[in-house]
Amino acid sequence: MEVNLKYTMEDITERLGITARTLHYYEEIGLLPAVSRTEGRHRVYDEEMVLRIQHILRLKEVLGASLQEIRDILQAEADLDRLRATFYGDSLTEDERENVLDEATDRLQDIISHIDERMGKLQLLKQGFTERLDRANRLKLRSSAESPD
Repeated sequence: MEVNLKYTMEDITERLGITARTLHYYEEIGLLPAVSRTEGRHRVYDEEMVLRIQHILRLKEVLGASLQEIRDILQAEADLDRLRATFYGDSLTEDERENVLDEATDRLQDIISHIDERMGKLQLLKQGFTERLDRANRLKLRSSAESPD
């Protein structure tokens, strides 16, 4: 027996630590599909929507992705889901299946390349701060060595 849990906006904001305005904005810009509403026009979220919001927040936090980049990633994931369904459909020829796989691998490579680019930028940022930390530690050592006890 499948239970389809429903959550209010207050449930979501408390559970995920975000504001109602954030949820409204994500819906306005298309990161979230139209949200179900009660007869009183209050938004109601299901578990699938909660998982999508969590995924958006993870992409934002972990990848440091902009909302446009998140939209692109979500679109790529939707494309991959569509390609998977097409691939496992019964009506494809072997050539068509190969084309679907080619398209899927291209989409996946695009996502991986974007992540690699992001990681490279983060590595450069880290390197800069590491160099500054090393300089600060050297100055601290020099300063303590020069100060009379």
